Amino acid sequence: KKKTMAAGISPLLLWLPLATSGLPSPPSIQAAVTSRHGASTVRSPEKLIPAAFQPRQTQRRRPVILTSLVAPTLFLNLAREMNRVSLAVPFKTPEKRLPRPLNIPRDRLDVDTAITLMRSSYDVTDALDICPMDDFQTQFYKKRVNYQSEYTSAFYQKDQPNQRAGSVGIGDLSDPQYFDFISFVQYAVINDQIAQNRKVFNEAQGVFGDEGEFETKLIVRDARFLNPETLLKEHSKRVGEIVLDHLLSTSTNRIQIKERPDFDFLVENIRLIHKELESKCFCAAFSIDDSPPSRPDPMKSPKSQPSDIRGDRSISVTLEGPINLWSQQALLAQGYTLRNDFEAKVICEYLRRCNVNSKYQTQFKSVFVTHTYFLEGYTAPLLGPGDGRKEPF
Repeated sequence: KKKTMAAGISPLLLWLPLATSGLPSPPSIQAAVTSRHGASTVRSPEKLIPAAFQPRQTQRRRPVILTSLVAPTLFLNLAREMNRVSLAVPFKTPEKRLPRPLNIPRDRLDVDTAITLMRSSYDVTDALDICPMDDFQTQFYKKRVNYQSEYTSAFYQKDQPNQRAGSVGIGDLSDPQYFDFISFVQYAVINDQIAQNRKVFNEAQGVFGDEGEFETKLIVRDARFLNPETLLKEHSKRVGEIVLDHLLSTSTNRIQIKERPDFDFLVENIRLIHKELESKCFCAAFSIDDSPPSRPDPMKSPKSQPSDIRGDRSISVTLEGPINLWSQQALLAQGYTLRNDFEAKVICEYLRRCNVNSKYQTQFKSVFVTHTYFLEGYTAPLLGPGDGRKEPF
């Protein structure tokens, strides 16, 4: 019955538009139907086409608008009768294209620091019970394969496809080009898993492989982190803690932590933290600006003004060519909230240890990324109305 119905659909689809548009239908339509024994038989269209679709003896024309409304309904009803198999082509939303990687020379990242950055993000994801880690590894592999060719192809010259304009050391975390890519993949998967918001799930734990042994355990997430927004903040906080501890344990600079210090103390130690990052080749160079922004915009309401205008003093740090320059922008282009801005996570954690609440904004320009940190409780001076000199509130 299914074969007869499937074979009868072809002449029906050919005849139906002609009948509904008012044009004469073909005098004869024959369909060959193959039986179970392989024999071919010929049947008349009256046996294949339902009575409701039989052509009238007297042709009449239907308006085009009526035809456009009736025909889709007929197709939907026909699809329901055929074991509810849809005739429509399935639509799949394509993933957004990545921004083109910046082919700029960057020094090799300190391998211990690279491992700490990647490992901390993975361990925090596991500790917060965001998702089954066996599924995380699977999705991580699929997304890496999906984007790797697109990313690496950007480092070939267009006129000479056999010669690289830049190198990508696949699997080498100290290679800044590869770290920029693989860190993007990791945080893209973390964002995808947080969006699913699985609070209770089964996780396979153990050694995987042909001879591996593993067991399945039921995981229930901590009730404090059931909200995705809270989960995002906690993930950034914990990663910042691990990375800052790594910098403090390996730093040759005397980075100090003090309870509610003065503004100059914070600026100096933030400078030392970035100096340590620079020594590990996290970035090529950096600069710090602790000057206030311009005066309030008289055309905006107080709530629309920048945070520092309402009394929070700011510290702007600009990094040149950091190892996560492309990946931060790629995550932003994909619409992800959680980004791999490790340098910002570290400064926010340092300020927390100094008992200073803060928030930050990020801007990208060419090979530079600027993070502006707004310090709660530190009064920001404004520019004077005359020659731009600073005046207090």
